[in-house]
Amino acid sequence: MFDISACHVERKRDHNYLVRWRTSTPGQRVAVYMSDNPDGYYGGSDLGTPVLTTTGPEALLQNPDKRVRHYFYLESERGEAVVLAERQLALEGAPNFRDLGGYEARDGRRLKWGKLYRSSKLSRLTEPDINYVRRLGLTLICDFRQVLEQELEPTVLGDGHSALLASLPIAPGSSHSFLENLHKGIIAVENASGFMEEINRDFVANQMPRYAEMFQLLLAGDQQLLIHCASGKDRTGFGAALILDVLGVDEEAIVADYLLTNNYLPLDKEIERLSAEFTDQTGSAVSAEVLRPMLEVRPEYIRACFDEIRKRYESKEHFYESALSLDSAGVARLKDRYLH
Repeated sequence: MFDISACHVERKRDHNYLVRWRTSTPGQRVAVYMSDNPDGYYGGSDLGTPVLTTTGPEALLQNPDKRVRHYFYLESERGEAVVLAERQLALEGAPNFRDLGGYEARDGRRLKWGKLYRSSKLSRLTEPDINYVRRLGLTLICDFRQVLEQELEPTVLGDGHSALLASLPIAPGSSHSFLENLHKGIIAVENASGFMEEINRDFVANQMPRYAEMFQLLLAGDQQLLIHCASGKDRTGFGAALILDVLGVDEEAIVADYLLTNNYLPLDKEIERLSAEFTDQTGSAVSAEVLRPMLEVRPEYIRACFDEIRKRYESKEHFYESALSLDSAGVARLKDRYLH
């Protein structure tokens, strides 16, 4: 067996790939395959010729085309296999764009790579970014930003893209007064960490119809999905947590995925920018102590969502059916489509 916790794909500065792995029996021969389409790895088709065969625990592979995304299939001499890809996509204009693939579900299957993505807004994509994203084959993009946000910074994917752009605005009730002040250039929060937990609880209490709509769109066909908001951390973070939860991923792994946002967003630069642009209610610059808890993600934020679900619903099945309009047949269809 491959130890999935020790299997990673890292893109180097020269855009070549460093692939690392660990098997149950160190030193056995591993064949590494590379493709820009992972479907063959899940459909049992001919893998072709490996790009490398080695007894080592890693391989540095040349990137044959920086304009597309690559996926890797590793097969040991004992027939064990694993599919790998980069978690974060190399985009200049959307630093928090990442793949939900590879996570293990409770039934032993894993999420397919290249099917379910999460990101920040798509209004600042560069021309190479746009071409890269379009080659992903996305069919459905769910935008959780408020309508005004969407109008001020519209999604930019170029002419002729085929993805369905679904506007699913999320506006937590607990943040209405906060947003009103924000439009005036004022950030007024007394307990920033508690404020973020309250927002996450409100996702469960008042925002479920939009997330339910996301799942119905997901069920409508064999979708390749991207969900996003502004930073890709709160509204999107909860949406991603719901998807992983419905597909059977353990809560600890969901929290770990949620926390990856802290690795990908330039928090210190954003704190510096907001501190210069906004004031508190007294007219003074907003301190980093207030801004940091609002701009980063913390385990207690997403756990507040799960706690609220447990508080309001008898079971996960009750939650899926009542809040997400997902019966057992719908959940099974999603698992069959996105797990392997």
